Amino acid sequence: MKSQTMKLLVFSVIVSVSIVGLLGCQKTEESKKGFTSVQIGWQIPLATQGQIVQVLKQTDILETHGLEANFIPFSYGGPQSEAALAGELDVIFVGDQPVINLIARGGKWKIVSRLFYTKTAIMVPMNSSIRKIEDLRGKTVASPFGSVSHREAILKEQSAGLNADKDVNNINMDILEISNVVQSGGDKSWGKIDAVGVWEPSTSLFEANKLARVVDYTRTLGVVAISDDFMAKHPGETVKFLRAILEAWAYFAAHTDQVNQWYIKDAKLSYTPEILKMAASVEPNYNAKSIKDIDLDLNDEHIKTLEKGAEWSFERGFSKTIAQMRPAVDTSFLAKALE
Repeated sequence: MKSQTMKLLVFSVIVSVSIVGLLGCQKTEESKKGFTSVQIGWQIPLATQGQIVQVLKQTDILETHGLEANFIPFSYGGPQSEAALAGELDVIFVGDQPVINLIARGGKWKIVSRLFYTKTAIMVPMNSSIRKIEDLRGKTVASPFGSVSHREAILKEQSAGLNADKDVNNINMDILEISNVVQSGGDKSWGKIDAVGVWEPSTSLFEANKLARVVDYTRTLGVVAISDDFMAKHPGETVKFLRAILEAWAYFAAHTDQVNQWYIKDAKLSYTPEILKMAASVEPNYNAKSIKDIDLDLNDEHIKTLEKGAEWSFERGFSKTIAQMRPAVDTSFLAKALE
């Protein structure tokens, strides 16, 4: 049953973005002798996480640490978390809200490091009458439910004094479908949709092509989460994996043009190097000069953000309890990797 769930999730991504070639590049043979196999769930339309995946795919960084990866693509965090809950993944590169939902639903996972920041925005057509969040009253806002952009849209609506269930029509839409809707064009609205909640590189893609403008945005958190089972079985390899992430970030910072081209080729979406550079501007590690400059730590402010997300998840019915996020963060492996 788990395998069938995984196949359906992956198939939906392939159909959405026509990337049959992505799966053809995955390693399906048994792990090499002496290597530890790791199943990594990643999101195709999500920068700069996508570039870190490309470094791990295209270089020998993982191999030098005795690791052999199988990269499983998803369109956004909802299906990715479902696969993680089903036990199909060992590692996920994900925005904070989907992993909060995963843990709140009983997933035995730990958040082990930060991975990236992304600009999460509410966007509208260029000539829309919507200028501020209060103007969303009576409007339809599309976002992938359970995602960071969904959370931020609801929180911003509430902060503006709007009832997110009565005053605004918030609808569930996959991020790739949102991209198709926006890129199909619209002067004041996109059909029945007045606004969308998106993250990078969609935010920069829409801005650069003058398809949409930002009404409001937040710099949001992306993390690395690893299953308790994998960490218990492979504690040394967990440290090595995080070391590989640090090295991948350093490689990306030193070879941005090359890595961006890898990402463009693999994702097969309408990104350009300029758009990806815009998308990376919110991430401090993008400007790192050496591996010593790479910062993947999770500080107290990050944990407070996770706790806020856990409360939101409960309030919106994504979980039956408020997940305790502080115990779900374990940076001990990262500390060892930094040594």
